[in-house]
Amino acid sequence: MKPFDTDKMPWLFTPHGDGELNEYFSTDHSKIIAETSKEVLASLTESRDRLSGEVCYNFHYNQRRYRNTLLRFADMIVRADVTVKKLRSRIMELDIENRELRKQLADMERKIHDEHTAV
Repeated sequence: MKPFDTDKMPWLFTPHGDGELNEYFSTDHSKIIAETSKEVLASLTESRDRLSGEVCYNFHYNQRRYRNTLLRFADMIVRADVTVKKLRSRIMELDIENRELRKQLADMERKIHDEHTAV
């Protein structure tokens, strides 16, 4: 038996070095989020509620698979949070750039206008 079973376990929950966390929190996680979503959806079974007849979904799982699915959910939530924070930061950077470019454009338009009115 392995000292720590990492089979199909999300990276966040496996042993790793301290420096690896920096890489984890600066990585684009959109591909892994999409893959995990597909795996989770594939593990759902569709059934009908006995009383209402409405469609409902359940996990088709055994104990180990259920545990791994829960860990994937937790990992995906962390990855999504990291991705949202990176996107928010990038949006703020672009907003600052946009303001600076608009100011430069206004200055250039003002300069051109002043040159034409001076003639």
